[in-house]
Amino acid sequence: MALLVTNIIFSEDPLSEIANRLGCSSKDILATELIKKSVDGRRRPPVWLANYRVELRIDELQFLDKGIHGIRRFNDRDQQKLQWKSFDWEHRPNLSSGVHPIVVGAGPAGLFAALRFAELGLKPRLIERGGDVKDRHYAVRDFWRHGVFQQQNNVVFGEGGAGAFSDGKIYTRRRDGELGWVFQRLVDFGADPEILQEGWAHLGTDKIREILPKLRARIIELGGDIHFHTCVTALIVKDKICIGVQTTKGEFHGNPIVMATGHSARDSWRLMLAAGAEAVVRPIRIGVRVEHPQKLIDIGRYGAERGELPPASYRLVSKPSDKEIRGAHTFCMCPGGTVVGATSESTHVVVNGMSYSGRRAFWANSAIIVDVKVEDYDGDDVWAGVRFQDKIEQAAFAAGGGDFRAPAQRVTDFLNKKNSVDLPRTSFPNGVVAHNLWDLFPFSIANGIAEALRFFERKIPGFAGDQGVLIAPETRTSAPLRFLRTEALYSTSLDGLMPIGEGAGYAGGIASAALDGLRAAQATVQRYQLS
Repeated sequence: MALLVTNIIFSEDPLSEIANRLGCSSKDILATELIKKSVDGRRRPPVWLANYRVELRIDELQFLDKGIHGIRRFNDRDQQKLQWKSFDWEHRPNLSSGVHPIVVGAGPAGLFAALRFAELGLKPRLIERGGDVKDRHYAVRDFWRHGVFQQQNNVVFGEGGAGAFSDGKIYTRRRDGELGWVFQRLVDFGADPEILQEGWAHLGTDKIREILPKLRARIIELGGDIHFHTCVTALIVKDKICIGVQTTKGEFHGNPIVMATGHSARDSWRLMLAAGAEAVVRPIRIGVRVEHPQKLIDIGRYGAERGELPPASYRLVSKPSDKEIRGAHTFCMCPGGTVVGATSESTHVVVNGMSYSGRRAFWANSAIIVDVKVEDYDGDDVWAGVRFQDKIEQAAFAAGGGDFRAPAQRVTDFLNKKNSVDLPRTSFPNGVVAHNLWDLFPFSIANGIAEALRFFERKIPGFAGDQGVLIAPETRTSAPLRFLRTEALYSTSLDGLMPIGEGAGYAGGIASAALDGLRAAQATVQRYQLS
């Protein structure tokens, strides 16, 4: 048997601290296993705290009887959270013939679907409109530095998807089961093993760019093939079954056809609908990026400069008592990060956040996003949410001068509804232009952001002060439509087609998208397994 000992000050040698908590000798501790660690910013000074699984040579019941705070039996449920280590992921089931998966899109959902298909011996074909991560890096650099935009190879299209140029967050409460496979594969391909224990784990865009070629190489090693700079132009349907894709480099036939296109592939949605896949409009969340000096956030969260601690993070939620004011929350917070351009259209401006693994930039940024209801759209057809996004993004493009600069406003000026006379230096590589953001957004969104800023000021002093700047718009947090699918992940109206990931409306981040990709492969096994 074992004990779970929580909230131990983290160190490389935790024996003394654990023994002191239990009131026993360190010689009585047979083994410890780190389960989770995170910074407790409520303490002064803040510290790293960790939870450990502890094996003892003496009877654990005496410690449970003492009722020591933060001590309990390490139970069966806790044990199950570690069982992914022993899952037989290399088992190859006996499948019927004719299973030749085609995966469209090399974001997290598509990559992990292809990886799992390859591990199962199914030799997937992965098709991606953009380039590999190295080629894509040069294209994105040209866009950020010189405004040179490529329609098919940009910040959201290409190997790694939108997550390749982000903070690389993989926040989940669990590391077991299928998620354990996702996390372990990330470590196998170069992620820091600490992501298995950190509560607020992240990869960083530099680490992601190192992981992707190794993941790709593994798919190819197992018999898969990958086609970059290959755009799907139509789905091939026969007898109401999707059997292949037409692309800019010819036709490919296979089964199943897994569409993992990401949250910005509007043309892919059109061809899926044209082929007979059913979809419905969805509510979304829209807002701005708020940027501050990282030092301001550190002091607000830690009570002092951070010292040896990591750059401080936050997750904040505004729930106004006035029901006429929309709720808002922070999203994709990037400590020590930058705000970047993330459009997939040549006449739109969209912003996002990004950081490197070290999170050493001068600034901290986060999205502040407000709920947008289907009733807010002009119409209730499947494209209503897309039109809502387009209107704001095109207005932002015009406000920035038509060269991908973003409209921006000091937080204090936004709260006072007045234009900013000047702007502080920002991290945004394409440049910013002073603009009153109340003119950019519908009143419900702007008012929700304003209420959130006032509330967040009570949580982090200076949040709504003159060091903060808003950069707009953050519009691509999720897809504004959802493709309907069965429990087996196939389209409800077009057999053979599996819509997955963020673009299908079933994920919201790297971990959930990768998990949906894994489940697509597992669903295929269940459908075609012979024994």
